[in-house]
Amino acid sequence: MKKYSILFILIFFVSCATTGPVYIATGETETIKRFYDEPRLQQLALKYENSLRQIYSRFISSGIPFYREGLGFTTIRDELKETYYYLMIHIRPKDIVFDENATKPEQRFSEVLTMYFQKYMNYIEKEDFDKDDIDGLALGIYWPVRDFSQCKQSGGFVEYTIIYFTKNDAKDYKAGLKSFVEVVDNSEVITSMNRQTAQSVRPLF
Repeated sequence: MKKYSILFILIFFVSCATTGPVYIATGETETIKRFYDEPRLQQLALKYENSLRQIYSRFISSGIPFYREGLGFTTIRDELKETYYYLMIHIRPKDIVFDENATKPEQRFSEVLTMYFQKYMNYIEKEDFDKDDIDGLALGIYWPVRDFSQCKQSGGFVEYTIIYFTKNDAKDYKAGLKSFVEVVDNSEVITSMNRQTAQSVRPLF
């Protein structure tokens, strides 16, 4: 599997003493990322504005919220410094939340990877990413980890995992030609767990 460098590395904290930010986008304006520093990303955002709106409507109508500015485009670079352009779909499902005192980081990562990524891939259509100038699909899932003894509805910190599927792998998975394990094994997987800096990992199934 190629080694990649990701252009963004983020860690998020939420205070349990107050309601704090929840990192769920409110409305289309907060969801769709429209402004980019890189001209090529800006061009893609303008060209596929209607497609992004269709994706937004599909997820929201199914009750699946997005992470803020979680719908748009992103880049990934391989070890030869070649840049690839991916459709970015970063969601913040309300049904994923963990008790920090009852789970370990590796348990949370494994559960989200094996139980939720395939579930939310079902809401993505081949036409969303199968375009000549898009190289793949970056599906990210964000979730809160909280101290349930203090608060179950707010507080804690946010973890995330992002899988960078190549376009061919995403198409083959959607067509039933490859299993989820096969496409993940060929993908770049980035995760930030337990307040740590994001890192590339190779999942073991």
